[in-house]
Amino acid sequence: METKFTAAIMICLGLAGPVAVAQNANVLSAAERKQGWELLFDGKTTSGWRGAYATEFPQKGWVVKAGELRGELHEGAESGDAGDIVTVKKYRHFELVFDWKLGKGGNSGVKYFIEERQPKPAIGSQAGYEYQLIDDADYIYNGKHLPADLKTASIYDVVAASKPDVTMGQWHQSRIVVNNNRIEHWLDGVKVLSVDRTSESFRQGVADSKFKDYAGFAQIPEGHILLQDHGHSVAFRNLKIKPLP
Repeated sequence: METKFTAAIMICLGLAGPVAVAQNANVLSAAERKQGWELLFDGKTTSGWRGAYATEFPQKGWVVKAGELRGELHEGAESGDAGDIVTVKKYRHFELVFDWKLGKGGNSGVKYFIEERQPKPAIGSQAGYEYQLIDDADYIYNGKHLPADLKTASIYDVVAASKPDVTMGQWHQSRIVVNNNRIEHWLDGVKVLSVDRTSESFRQGVADSKFKDYAGFAQIPEGHILLQDHGHSVAFRNLKIKPLP
């Protein structure tokens, strides 16, 4: 059944069908290059990425297949399989777009403002602002269904996205915009979250979150982009970023 999100992205991209078909995946158009877009994934190699806390790309778990950057992950633990991967470069103000797909019960995320300033943990993922990717309807956390701020497109545990539950097993397109202190999250062509980091609501969200003891979390100036190993298989393509002034 088509949702307004599917319809919106079809209109936005001029497609006759859902996001499932990517005829020109992992390429930049001449217009995109002129606008300053950069590919974070060329569809063939892992150039520009490395393991979190590492100098090299993981030897297992993360692979390139059929023009997709896949986490073939099965342990079910946070960063307990192949580990997270991060961009070599750091970013401050930017617009980031990516396609992603998860299976039933899946869990992953795309984080930004990753500093790697904490010691490497025995388990767990480095703190950062996380665009949550998860099976909204079926994932069970601590024996319960997910609250809104732990669902897809939220800033994980800080700000909830406003949207219906997302269908798993198909491609979705996400967008993150960080323009000075204004943050937007988009899903399938629809803006589902907008917040100012200087606002009381954002500061309160941080204070009520698992990040409350991470010094300066509400105002991290810049950092790496991170793709999360949460022990569930996930696929990415069309990862593009445009640095903003």
